[in-house]
Amino acid sequence: MRQYEILVESAVQVTNWRQSANNFYISVNAALVVLSTYLNNYSPATGIVIGIIGLATTALWHETIQYYRSLNKAKFSVIAELEKQLPVPIFQLEDERFVKEDRKKATWIESKISILFGIAYVLIIIVHFYRIISP
Repeated sequence: MRQYEILVESAVQVTNWRQSANNFYISVNAALVVLSTYLNNYSPATGIVIGIIGLATTALWHETIQYYRSLNKAKFSVIAELEKQLPVPIFQLEDERFVKEDRKKATWIESKISILFGIAYVLIIIVHFYRIISP
């Protein structure tokens, strides 16, 4: 039973880490977009560099989301195994009801936000590149 409690606590901790990582990446991306907008009139090359840095940042963010998704999936798989020995498999029941609701999981939503930032950076690069090649 103590192992089960430790595993559930560690799953909660992973969720907290994931949220902290998301907050970090949202802050970095928001700052890069604002910086790109602010520097728009100074140098198109700077905008391209910021766009490339932003694309790299969103790629790392996307990979971080996938990492936490896989880690939580593994943890809840072990929790499900341990719950077979308990009178009520609470996480299994919750998951079954959640699936019936036909809702998107948080990691799916988070990954789409990182993709939207990636699209914004591609647009930033295109706009700044166009400014370089057009007279």
